[in-house]
Amino acid sequence: MPLIPNHFIFLEALEDALQKAAAESRPLGICLLWLDSVYRIDAIFGFRAGDTVCAKSLQHIQAILKDTDRVFRVGRSVVACLLPTLANEAQAVLAAHKIIRELGSQLALDQYTVHNVPYVGVALFPAHAQDADTLLQRASSALQEGRLRKEPVFVYSQEADTATQAQLHLQTDLRHALDENTLTLKHQPQTDLSSGRVVGFEALSRWHSLTRGEVSPTIFIPAAEAAGLMHGLSVRVLNTALREFQELGSAADDLSISINLSAHDLLHTETPDLLTQALSTWGVAANRVIIEITETAIMDDQRARAMTLERLKEIGVQLAVDDFGTGYSSLARLKHLPVDELKIDVSFVQHMLRDVRDEKIVRTIIDLAHSLDLRVVAEGVEDEATLQRLIEMDCDVAQGYFLSPPLALEPFRAWLASKQT
Repeated sequence: MPLIPNHFIFLEALEDALQKAAAESRPLGICLLWLDSVYRIDAIFGFRAGDTVCAKSLQHIQAILKDTDRVFRVGRSVVACLLPTLANEAQAVLAAHKIIRELGSQLALDQYTVHNVPYVGVALFPAHAQDADTLLQRASSALQEGRLRKEPVFVYSQEADTATQAQLHLQTDLRHALDENTLTLKHQPQTDLSSGRVVGFEALSRWHSLTRGEVSPTIFIPAAEAAGLMHGLSVRVLNTALREFQELGSAADDLSISINLSAHDLLHTETPDLLTQALSTWGVAANRVIIEITETAIMDDQRARAMTLERLKEIGVQLAVDDFGTGYSSLARLKHLPVDELKIDVSFVQHMLRDVRDEKIVRTIIDLAHSLDLRVVAEGVEDEATLQRLIEMDCDVAQGYFLSPPLALEPFRAWLASKQT
């Protein structure tokens, strides 16, 4: 079962196999794989290391497939498996699951352990396509949809293909918005619950599209991640946020600014340097900046991410764990992280007065944070009763629509002025 890293040879092999399958009236399948680990290893250790991981991954795949199956490297992080001798279509899905199980194991790279996070898109002849180009396109569509849905194995469907095309159009529009710098920021205040004083605000990215209208961050942030635009978006937000913070001048005296970075940003070794440069460019002191990173990202025990966190801390900024309570945090891991703040996920805060379990989670997070000498912020405060309950629980800081919705720069300046009179 030869390893052939050439997509043109793969297409030739696929066309030949399709002719034989059609002549013998039997199904044929292809599995298209995305090797997440290759992308991450490229970013951390360089392309030579990425090639090593890919080669080892393909060796593992070859070992579990039939002798008649063939494996091709068709892209930097993409592998195609040609399954020309299927007894039935279900065998292709079984093969995909075998690949996922095999690649889900650890791979050794020098002194490091690599965890693969593979995705497989499956397309079948004659069920999904009659020719090589269309079959490959539909396997690619299935792979894309599986990655979007976080489903390791995804079989092509017409409905999913339509959804994927819509997602690609969204990503194209978002790319244009980034190129044309039409995304904006809004600022949501954070209030100290012991004094009632405004102590900071979070900079929140917003996108108003001329054709789509207001696009929610819950839609365009995942689209940016899937399209590889997240780092560029984060850099744009970082610089815009610091520029607007500087423009607030004396109105922002004694306030901190919270800025979100993504899990992808922690894999970019230049992120601390970009932050240092932005702080210098806009004349903002590092100790007035809080970098927020989601719990899922900050708890990932990857060496590169841990190093980036340490370097960010050395710059002098504070670090916050955002959306806390939605991941699977290890207390042993948490106590060793250089973080200053836990932000309780909005889903728990909004339901805490109606669901005793959510209230217990909120109380537990507050107690946990204080036991580790961390500040705790409650997001999503939408009514006075919730605010009063958080005060009773000794929560430190709150933000939410009851205190103020996110505001554009000038309305936010006026809001701050109204609080000082």
